[in-house]
Amino acid sequence: MQIVVTGAAGFIGRRVVAQLARENVHVLAVDRAAAPPGLPAGVEFVCADAAEVVPGLSGNFVLAHLAWYMDRSNPEAQAASVEVLLRTIANPWLHGVVGMGSAEEYGELEGCLREDMAPGSRLSAYGWAKVESCRSLRLWAEKPNNKAIWLRPFIAYGPGQSGSMAIPYAVDCARERREADFSEGLQGRDFVHVDDVAIGIAQAARRLPDLATGFTVCNMGCGKPVRLRDVLARIARNHDAVDLFHFGARPMRVGEPREQYADLTKVRGVLGWKARIPWEQGIDELCSRNA
Repeated sequence: MQIVVTGAAGFIGRRVVAQLARENVHVLAVDRAAAPPGLPAGVEFVCADAAEVVPGLSGNFVLAHLAWYMDRSNPEAQAASVEVLLRTIANPWLHGVVGMGSAEEYGELEGCLREDMAPGSRLSAYGWAKVESCRSLRLWAEKPNNKAIWLRPFIAYGPGQSGSMAIPYAVDCARERREADFSEGLQGRDFVHVDDVAIGIAQAARRLPDLATGFTVCNMGCGKPVRLRDVLARIARNHDAVDLFHFGARPMRVGEPREQYADLTKVRGVLGWKARIPWEQGIDELCSRNA
């Protein structure tokens, strides 16, 4: 069965496409951006908006929907992402959907987070849009013959990541010898390597037709909290940039949880998935590749 990957040129999407291609899966890759370099042989790439392409496809297929507007604090952009999902799944040939959630759906909740917990009350625009998308996909999966799995990666990181999140910001500053300001960095987070996330998404897409239930939510992470400060300090040491990183120069965000990490019972039972790359190894390899 064909697997369609939207957001296929993105940070996670291009790795999902490569993983599926290695497994000899027929992949249709869709993204508004141009095809990334090194696209695997045999992958069909369409440069277009997912909401314009996917509803018109014919023949049974599974959708791995990774397309998303990454202006995380913009409510209009995030609402548009929900609309893209709704338009994309409006296809009678669609056999199943793998949707991408986020730990931000949990908002200010703290500790070991389970999939059955209600969303937090303090949600970012990005977190709100992910919650609404999850609810929409759950309703879609309640229809006869529809199946969906909603994956919630915690803090994904790895080579090729851009943007203002702490790890890519820290790596860029260290590599370019720029001063970098952070909070105290005492918050504990669950960091998971992008390659592990991509393997899990590919597993979910391949196994989805065999899942018995209509809708499933699974966390993805390493299952333990690591202080953000420890991760950033390792980046600094790798780049000999300890003097450039200033902890405590920024305040903690209002309502930011002190510790969040994933309960992985569900994902191990449903997919048999487990993160393989320890954060120390992942950060060292990231810094080496960006040296």
